[in-house]
Formats: sequence, structure tokens, C-alpha cells
Amino acid sequence: MDESLIQSLRAHIDRIDKSLVDLLSQRMELAYQIGKEKGKTGQPVTVLAREEEIYHSLEGLNSRFLSSEDLKAIFAQIIALGRKAGEEGAREVNQKIGQTS
Repeated sequence: MDESLIQSLRAHIDRIDKSLVDLLSQRMELAYQIGKEKGKTGQPVTVLAREEEIYHSLEGLNSRFLSSEDLKAIFAQIIALGRKAGEEGAREVNQKIGQTS
């Protein structure tokens, strides 16, 4: 077993993990901003049709190690976190509106 190869592969995984966290953070920031915009007009943060759109778009993206079901499970958590960020954004706007009234 080539220990240096394993360490190199693990280092690559670590870089990918960091990239995933960075991308997820960007996604949550966008969801937060959407929530703020929706909060201004009283729109609901959760739009089930949009969530279904996301799931539908994943159907053709499976790969050797990720089936459509795997991706749906992963994205269920990502969507839930995005909803939470959006709700935080809407709540922030509503609190500011309440303070100025």
C-alpha cells in the first residue's frame, strides 16, 4: 500500500470538502437574500413547487456513486438549510419593519 498516494488522495478530498462548504455557504447566503426579499412583500419563504423543480432537475444528474435517490436525500437537507436561511432573512426584514412602524 502506497501511503503517500493515500495521503495525497485524502488531501484532495479535504480540498473538495472545503469547496463544498464554500459553495453551500454561498447557497445559504442567496437563500437568505431571497428570504429578505420575500419578507418585504409578505411572500411565503417555502415554495413547494420550487423544491419540486430542484428535485426534478436532479433526476438526470446521477453518477457512478450517486443515484437520483442519493442526490434527493442530500438535497433534502440542503433545501431544509436553505429554507432556514430564508426564514431568517424574512424574519430580519419583518423585525426591521416592526421597529419602524
